[in-house]
Amino acid sequence: MSDKGERTMMIDVSKIRPKAPASGTQTRRPPAAPPPAPVGREWKPFTFTNLERVSKTHSRLVRNLEWMLPNVRSTGEVSESVKKRLGEMLDEKISLRAEYVHFIHPSKLKRYVGDPTFLGVLAPIPNKARGLLEVEIGLAHWAIDTLLGGTGEAVGLRPLTDIEEGVMTFVVLETLKALAPSLDSSLPKLRLETIAPSLEEAMSVLNEEETLAVVQLKAIFGGHTGYVRLFVPESVLAVAEPPPDAMVRRQRRAVDAAEHASRLSNVKVWLRAEIAQVEISAGDLSQLRERDVVLVDGLSARPDQGQGGTAKLKLGLARTGYLAADIAIESDRFLATVTAIQIGEPPPPGGPIEGEAPVEAQAEGEAAEDEQRALGDGPDESTNPGAERADMEEGQAEGADLLNDVPLQIAVEIGRLPITAEEVVSIKVGHVFDLNRQVGEPLDLSVNGKIVARGELVEIEGNLGIRIVSLAG
Repeated sequence: MSDKGERTMMIDVSKIRPKAPASGTQTRRPPAAPPPAPVGREWKPFTFTNLERVSKTHSRLVRNLEWMLPNVRSTGEVSESVKKRLGEMLDEKISLRAEYVHFIHPSKLKRYVGDPTFLGVLAPIPNKARGLLEVEIGLAHWAIDTLLGGTGEAVGLRPLTDIEEGVMTFVVLETLKALAPSLDSSLPKLRLETIAPSLEEAMSVLNEEETLAVVQLKAIFGGHTGYVRLFVPESVLAVAEPPPDAMVRRQRRAVDAAEHASRLSNVKVWLRAEIAQVEISAGDLSQLRERDVVLVDGLSARPDQGQGGTAKLKLGLARTGYLAADIAIESDRFLATVTAIQIGEPPPPGGPIEGEAPVEAQAEGEAAEDEQRALGDGPDESTNPGAERADMEEGQAEGADLLNDVPLQIAVEIGRLPITAEEVVSIKVGHVFDLNRQVGEPLDLSVNGKIVARGELVEIEGNLGIRIVSLAG
């Protein structure tokens, strides 16, 4: 410190503000500190509780139950013929909807069957087993009173008299009669055998059944609500499945398709117009090159001559059937008119390929190389840099020879177009499709619906063939 009175001051540097930068200059700020890491959270597995255990056997039995009780499926609604007949008898609006399906042991029937109740014994002809039909006693009283001309007033929960049992038996018989026409002839028919006076007597007719399917239906008769239960033995459900080609299966597919086609309205599949098929081996297909010719027999149309003919219109894997169609030419475009809908399993594929392969190599360069190797004029293996690699791939070449044992069906397509599920359901005889192909354009060769090549029709020594002009991929 000097003698001129100079003083020294202590200043807090953190309180000094930086000067504002001059215009046109940039101030470089230090990078911002990263945000703090989130505090770790412990994850605990979630366990569902009180889940009903369903076995594969039970799932199969539920599907079989759907065949015995038409339309008692995901929608729950019972057959319209049953509701119509009940409505005619009771002169009221009827609603029957399935609420649930359970599988129980016969010893647990007491948990389900009411007391008092109406309990009928069902005999599924020709099966020797017996099932049960329960109608809630309040619902039975209402139906009987209404059928006898009453007003359907509520009564005490008392057992039915003999006359009331006879009236209720008539209602059940008429209901089963209305259900019968919607069942396939191969399925068991439900017949009312007798009325069980008590649960103990009803259980005695179940013999030694291990499993019962309990189907509860919510019933609304006019303004009265109750329930109806069916107890169907496993031995009956095990045989309640129509053959794969049964009419009831086709009818159900048609109904389901019409109801749920809107779900697939945006999903499209190719509709392919096939005019011929030829079988070759997978090995021949793998060696197919441009300008090779695939010999074809039995073309159902001649697009090379500007002539129509017939074709099979196939969807997807075409396992169910196909559409028979006539091919016509209009304004240089191919049109297909549906003449029939063929439903049924396709014929099995042909046997092993015999004789010469239907592929003729047309590449002269490859033929010349084969001839050179046959005459021994090829390069010396000792000086061939690829000889070692050929030895290493020899095992793979032997495996590739097995492709000759894999038969493939190559389809010759005159055209294809995308189509939605809703459009498939609406197809009928007389429907016309524009195949999106003009006269003179190449034909498609496909395997399992996938295009593998394109080609043009040619004639070789009186035989028709398709010369490859491009390969897929």
